[in-house]
Amino acid sequence: MRNVADNETINIKGPLRGELEVPGDKSMTHRAMMLSSLAQGESTIYKPLLGEDCLRTMKIFQQLGVDIEVKKDRLEVNSKGYAHFHTPHQVLYTGNSGTTTRLVAGLLSGLQIEAVLSGDASIGKRPMDRIIQPLSQMQARIYGVDNNYTPLIIQPATLSGIDYEMPVASAQVKSAILFAGLFAQSATQITEKALTRNHTETMFKHYHIPIEVKGKVITLPSHAIQHIQANDFQVPGDISSAAYFIVAALIVPGSDIVIHNVGINSTRSGIIDIVQQMKGHIELFNITKGPEPTASIRVRYTESLQGIDIQDSMIPRAIDEIPIIALLCTQAQSTSRIRNAEELKVKETNRIDTTVSELNKLGFDLTPTEDGMIIRPSRLLHNVPVDSHTDHRIGMMLAIASLLTDEALTIQRFDAVNVSFPDFLTHIQNLKNEG
Repeated sequence: MRNVADNETINIKGPLRGELEVPGDKSMTHRAMMLSSLAQGESTIYKPLLGEDCLRTMKIFQQLGVDIEVKKDRLEVNSKGYAHFHTPHQVLYTGNSGTTTRLVAGLLSGLQIEAVLSGDASIGKRPMDRIIQPLSQMQARIYGVDNNYTPLIIQPATLSGIDYEMPVASAQVKSAILFAGLFAQSATQITEKALTRNHTETMFKHYHIPIEVKGKVITLPSHAIQHIQANDFQVPGDISSAAYFIVAALIVPGSDIVIHNVGINSTRSGIIDIVQQMKGHIELFNITKGPEPTASIRVRYTESLQGIDIQDSMIPRAIDEIPIIALLCTQAQSTSRIRNAEELKVKETNRIDTTVSELNKLGFDLTPTEDGMIIRPSRLLHNVPVDSHTDHRIGMMLAIASLLTDEALTIQRFDAVNVSFPDFLTHIQNLKNEG
C-alpha cells in the first residue's frame, strides 16, 4: 500500500477471517467528554474514540479549563465543573465535526461565557439554522453568517425552556437543544419527528441528570444541570465503523468474521435489521444490558442476498451507514431502493450524490433520487481512481468496494478516514492475514 499526496492504493484480496474490535463509538465519546467536563470531579472514559472529530471536542474543553489526560486506552477528566469554565480567548475550532459544532453551540448558549465556534470549509457549508432557530427561541444569543453558517458567535444569556416540535429527524439538533436545556430556567420539552439516536438521553441519565422519555416526547426539568455528577463511562465499539466489516464479510466469498463489543443501541442498529431482511448470515451473541448495550456480531459471506426497500423509521437508525449499505445492495439479487433520506444531503458531503457518482465510476448501477437512490444488482467493472470527497464514510465504503476486484484500486483523499477510524486499513489487512 503506498501513499501519494493522501491518495491510497489498496490491493487486498479476500476472504476476510478472524476476530476484531472496532474503535469506540464517536457519538458517545463526544458526549462522554462533554458531560464529564461539565460535572465537578473526576471521570474516566474507557476505550474512547480518539479520531480527529473527538479530539476537537477534547481540545475545546481543555481551552475552557478542564484537565483531560489521554492514557493508553482511556481519558481521565478532572473538572472543577461548568461554573468554573474560562472564557476562551481564541476561536474554538471544530474541524470537520458537525457533532462538535452543534452540541457545543447548544452547551455554550447556557454557560454565560462569550465564545466563537468555527470549523473547516466543509462545516462552513453545513446548515446551522436548524440549531440557531430553536436556541434563539430559548433566548440564547447565538449568531451565524446569514443566520445559517459558521462561524457562530455565542454571547452570555439566561435561557428559558421551550416546547419544541422537531421539523427534521436529527439527533444533533435534539442534542443541541437538550444541552442548552440543562441551563434553562424552565422545563424543556422536545417532540421528535422520528426516533433518532438517543445517546444524549441515555448518557444524561448515566451522569444523574433527570430526563424523562415517553415515546417521541423528551422532557428536561428546569435547572437540570444542578443534578450532574461525575461518572466513569465505558464506550462501546462504534456500529457505524463495524458496518464496513459487516458488509465486507457479506460480499467477499469465503469470509467469516466476529466483531466484539459493538454498541447495539436500538436507535442505531438499523444495519443489523437491514442485513437480516436481506437474508444475510449475521448473528449476535455475548449481549450485554447496560445504558448502552453491546454484542459480539458474527458475519459470514452470503451468496444470495435479497434486494430491499429502506425507508421511513429505518432511515434515522442507519443514516451514517447508507453509503456502505448502498454498496451491499449492489451485490443483492434484485433491485433495492432507499427513500426518505434527504438528510444525507447535508452530511460531510451530499452523500446521495457522492455515493452514487463514485460507485457508478466503478461500473455499479445506481440512480440518485430526490430523497435517496435506486440500486440495481451490478459488478465492479472499471478499475478507475475514485475520490472520498474528504468524507470519511465515502472513503471507507470505497475501500470495501476495492475488495470486489483483483486489481489495485486508488482512492483519492483517503486520509479523510482519520476522522473516525485511523487504523481502518490495518484492521482489514489483519483479517486478510488470518484468512
